[in-house]
Amino acid sequence: MKKPPLVIANDVLSVLAVDYPVDKVSCCVSDDSSAMLTFEALSETAEFARKWVSFCKKHNIEPRAPEFYFAQKIDYLKDKIQPSFVKERRATKVNDNIFILLNMISETIRRSKH
Repeated sequence: MKKPPLVIANDVLSVLAVDYPVDKVSCCVSDDSSAMLTFEALSETAEFARKWVSFCKKHNIEPRAPEFYFAQKIDYLKDKIQPSFVKERRATKVNDNIFILLNMISETIRRSKH
């Protein structure tokens, strides 16, 4: 069974954001069907990774999969967190929305095939 693009994106971003020496980590994705949607999802993931990985490392973010991180119900202003963190988090979340769109497209395609 093929994974939805959102799951693939979260897996890739989690691996890329891991706190481990860059020269010792690789992330390979195989798509035997050569689906254009997977290609587009990974292109967006690569673009988003530039922001997400540095955000994770700078602020010691856990969990490192954006879907799960942004789903947490935490009041970041409660503990008087730095305004720069809140601003950066908000900007990162806006960029994360592309994955939700890709997942919706994937579901629509999957349903139309059945």
